Amino acid sequence: MKLTSALLAASAALPVAFAQTWTACNPLEKQCPCNPALGGTYSFDFTKGKESDIFQVADHFPVRYEKDGLHLPVRKKGDAPTIASLKYIFGGRLDCTLKIAPGKGIVSSLVFQSADLDEIDFEWIGSKPLEAQSNYFGKGNTETYNRGAVHPIKDNVNNFIKYSIDWTNSTITWYIDDVAIRTLTRPQSADLYASENYYPQTPMEIKIGSWAAGDPSNAKGVIEWSDGPIDYSQGPFDMVIQSLTVTDYSKGATEYCYGDKSGSWDSIEISTDPSKGKTPTKEEKTTSAKPTKTTEPEEKTTSAAPKTTLATSSKAEKETTSEKEEKETTSSKPPKNTSTGEIAPAITQGLPDSIGGMDGPQNKGVSSTPIADAQAAETGAPTNNVPSSASSIKNAGLSLVVAAVFAAFVL
Repeated sequence: MKLTSALLAASAALPVAFAQTWTACNPLEKQCPCNPALGGTYSFDFTKGKESDIFQVADHFPVRYEKDGLHLPVRKKGDAPTIASLKYIFGGRLDCTLKIAPGKGIVSSLVFQSADLDEIDFEWIGSKPLEAQSNYFGKGNTETYNRGAVHPIKDNVNNFIKYSIDWTNSTITWYIDDVAIRTLTRPQSADLYASENYYPQTPMEIKIGSWAAGDPSNAKGVIEWSDGPIDYSQGPFDMVIQSLTVTDYSKGATEYCYGDKSGSWDSIEISTDPSKGKTPTKEEKTTSAKPTKTTEPEEKTTSAAPKTTLATSSKAEKETTSEKEEKETTSSKPPKNTSTGEIAPAITQGLPDSIGGMDGPQNKGVSSTPIADAQAAETGAPTNNVPSSASSIKNAGLSLVVAAVFAAFVL
């Protein structure tokens, strides 16, 4: 396994987050199918013991409906039980109450992702129940890793916690139990990426699930990040989703189409035609087995900033895949930013998230809200563990790991 000298010099350091970078058809490269729009608000209670009509469960893995919600178990190598939305939002909010899957090497995730690989997420490592990781990526760009943040939480293996992401054309805010723990603005994103092009701004689907990141056969960096390897004899390792509510801020929309190859907010064309945006069937929602990009782990450093902490790492090689072209449909221009209210910032300086690195912008100080500070003190969560520094794993095995995980997602 080829590792960079940075990783070899700091092999004990743990990476912070990975982009879920793969797509069946990238509209920045070719004409792709339009995305069916949610166009309103959808809520679902998984404790009722039935399957959601909007959040489809991947067929590849068995799941269980119990009194406390939908159980997504990891039992063996390659397991990645997941639910994926059949509708997209263009500006919007997700509230999801869940328990993370326990265990060393087990990763749970909540991901917003677009066809051109804009991404916003929460991630959790099963052996670290007092931590949540927040992150974002633009256009699948993982050349740097300076945008990931770690937030203290109460024990999320034994307690249900509500996580929320609110996304508009100007801001992204992450919430834990209705407390804003981090806010990203467009100028902050431009500073972190050294470019104005990578703020997430294209229609997003939502995927929630867990996966066997720490399997002994995976790349070393993936295993280290997930605190693996996994001891499967201690399983199954269940992530539990209790309920969720999704709101699409583009009210009345039925379909989103890419008007050009810029991937900009203003290029997205919104249709309100009731005949558009029909929910695809399982047969129509095919997935690609190949990721468009290999991703690299990040290493841990220290920072003077308390509570919420930042991560950095280094460059990863890009790969892109796409599938057969379909005719592009067009309609009206999108509305302006439709945020539903003022969002209290949780980060007081340049926004941290998990794409940055040796030659990327420097991490900036981050602080959590007083509520988060009090919560950390009450739970005994760590207050100054700051993952960062450069660790680059250019290993084809890592590409296969990500491919195996997300090939299971039913788009």
